[in-house]
Amino acid sequence: MLKPAEVAEIVAAHDEYWDTRRDRLRECRALYLTRFWRKDQPYLDGVLRTEVPKAYAVVESYLGSLYAKDPSVLVQPDIRGRGNPEVAQATANQWLRYARSQVEDATRLALIYPCGFLKMAPRESVDPLKRVAVSSTPPWEIIVDDTVASWESQRYVGHTYLMPLTEAREKYGKRRDQYTTRPYVKWIEAARTGGGRGYGADDSNLGVAPDSNSPNAEFIRVVEIYDLRADKLLVWSPDYKGGEKYLFTGVKVQVGALDDEVAADKDSEQVEKEIVHETTGIPFKTASGKPVVPIIPFYFSRDPDSPLRGYSLIERSADQFRELNVMRTYQAQGVRRMARQWLVRSGFMSEDGAAKISQGLDGEFIEVDVQPGLPLEGNILPVPNTPIPADIGIYAGTVEQDINAAGLLAPFTRGEVTKSTATEQNLLASYTSNELGRMARTRDEAISLMASVYNIILSVVLGDEGEPLSLPNPVGPTILSADDLTGDFQYYAVDPATTPMSDLAKRAAITELAPLLLQLGADPKNILEEVVRTFQLPETFTAPPPPPEPAPAAPAVPGAAPAEAPVAPALPPTLPPEV
Repeated sequence: MLKPAEVAEIVAAHDEYWDTRRDRLRECRALYLTRFWRKDQPYLDGVLRTEVPKAYAVVESYLGSLYAKDPSVLVQPDIRGRGNPEVAQATANQWLRYARSQVEDATRLALIYPCGFLKMAPRESVDPLKRVAVSSTPPWEIIVDDTVASWESQRYVGHTYLMPLTEAREKYGKRRDQYTTRPYVKWIEAARTGGGRGYGADDSNLGVAPDSNSPNAEFIRVVEIYDLRADKLLVWSPDYKGGEKYLFTGVKVQVGALDDEVAADKDSEQVEKEIVHETTGIPFKTASGKPVVPIIPFYFSRDPDSPLRGYSLIERSADQFRELNVMRTYQAQGVRRMARQWLVRSGFMSEDGAAKISQGLDGEFIEVDVQPGLPLEGNILPVPNTPIPADIGIYAGTVEQDINAAGLLAPFTRGEVTKSTATEQNLLASYTSNELGRMARTRDEAISLMASVYNIILSVVLGDEGEPLSLPNPVGPTILSADDLTGDFQYYAVDPATTPMSDLAKRAAITELAPLLLQLGADPKNILEEVVRTFQLPETFTAPPPPPEPAPAAPAVPGAAPAEAPVAPALPPTLPPEV
């Protein structure tokens, strides 16, 4: 098991790595937020600066293409027959709809910064499906083992964050004099600390002394370390006893149901009974006993030497974004100098006449001092303006092309009209041969891992007792238990295929194949269900038709003979079988 001194060395190396890259990350963030020309930096040249929101457009175009619908997964059964894959799929898809915003935030972080993460953790809730919380996490809060080449090969994974002192005392049960507090400050906005402490270790990093009465004055830094070799979850803090001992070992989770009245009363003794302290290693494990870390990575680009450090999309084109802002500022400055000015001979025009010209009123009479019959030429001339060189516009267009080439996106994904064929657009819409396709595969891997980890955490939270729950079809009302979610299921992210071109191609294929499938003997009912699903028709189309109503009997005529029953036609005689 890792010792506190070893954890301190790991955290110090992590802080040193990200502290040296803080300025670069700030620039990437400023480019996305259109704050490249920072307001807190005074410019004494009197130039009004202009920015182009190109970085924002690039990032959000990727997000719009990757998340057109809610994420969902398809769950395949365990090869040993454990668990219920239908229940596992229904619970995961219900939770993924709730977690969509956090998934998009983590993707946005992975595009602006070298990588992004999702942190999942158990929490108290009456609804069993909401007992797992998820939040997007920036890369400088996740400690990775950068000596290995893959996420699965790591020896340890950590998460560092700031926690209020009152919450830490309530959660870990330590005395006030055992902590050394620090003020709260965002890492990306703090000054470089040095010494490996980070996160506003002292007042000098903030520039001002924090108010002791402020709610942001007393925080401690908490580091959760998942020791994968020793199967231990360790909680360490440099602000607890100088980092010489662990702050906590294990995790506290709510096990079993929690009534509404009990959940409202946080001081109830029953709440304490429902919160269980898990200390037997990492509490989250697969059905085969493999430890699971509740941290989901998002790597859309990687450093070839250190794959777990990642590579930022914005940083890749930061020079081009900077050039666009500089060129647009130069063009704006040149346009503003193109004013209509005049050179006038001294004494030719009075002050009132000059004021009338400046006002530009229609139908105005202006008096000038010139002899009768003499022309005005030579007394007033326009100030010549040198036009902006055409090379400026050409260079700005070249920079735009560099940014588009770095993204490797198809032109139609940016809304550009091209002369490509329908077949080429159909291939690109399927995300098979462009940068967006590679990102979609990374997105699908993360969503599949999220669903798997969620069901594992939920199985731990549920405990041994089942809870009544209503899930979407085909599951419906059921008793949710940990046995239903315990299994080495195979999770596959469902490709929504929501681009207009892919929808049109799928509908055209269904329309062409339906007659052929009927000729080959396919079930018409299954074909009808697929047509209704593809064209998003009402489900009433698949309902069986109501039975025909019997025809009303003809009214009886007085004095008429009763109608005779129809006589069946005589069958031809059958021949005896040949002997």
